Amino acid sequence: MKTLLTLVSILFAASLHADEKGFVSIFNGRNLNGWDGKPGMWEVRDGEIWCTGKSQEKNWLIWRKEQPANFVLRLEFRWDRGNSGVQVRSDDLGNWMVHGYQAEVASQDRMALWHHSLLALDHPKKKTRQLMATAGQVATLAPDGTKTVKQVAPPKEVQSHFKEHEWNTMEIIADGPKLIHKVNGVLFATVIDRDTEMSRKKGYIAFQDHGKHCVVAFRNIRLKILP
Repeated sequence: MKTLLTLVSILFAASLHADEKGFVSIFNGRNLNGWDGKPGMWEVRDGEIWCTGKSQEKNWLIWRKEQPANFVLRLEFRWDRGNSGVQVRSDDLGNWMVHGYQAEVASQDRMALWHHSLLALDHPKKKTRQLMATAGQVATLAPDGTKTVKQVAPPKEVQSHFKEHEWNTMEIIADGPKLIHKVNGVLFATVIDRDTEMSRKKGYIAFQDHGKHCVVAFRNIRLKILP
């Protein structure tokens, strides 16, 4: 029995290792080297990146080393208060502001949202891109920007897999026009963006602090570049 249990443990560890093949850490757990944030708004505590909750205004912590196109991003995150998000394929607008795809990090009833951050209120595509896909949806945007949505799972059932005030896992897969958002291994929302004007091919990865005493944290951040 002991030999069998040992073999099972070895096989399980091997499967986890294989699943992480090609991933590299983009946060060293000690400091914010490689990251760029508004002074005083982000800090490292015990191997974790925390938003300090001091800002009254939106700002982003930006990973500066690459602007990946096709990739898998894996991390752990914790939400305690306010509004945050994981930004991908985004442009740097200066002053720690970024513009592009965001996977929402918020209270359970708001989780599973893909949206296009910082679109002007009067932008002609604000309506279709502000809520690109919500919980349990697959949203497809045509070349002209029109959107078709399929509800493939009940929203509340999907959102129930996210736990407030606890550590959760997140995986974002960006491959061509498709963006997939998973939390704790569960598919939350998918966007297939073929909009010839607005779709994003590559850009920065960043974490959002929406201001007004937001408290959120990230750790164990790994990236795998896809061909």
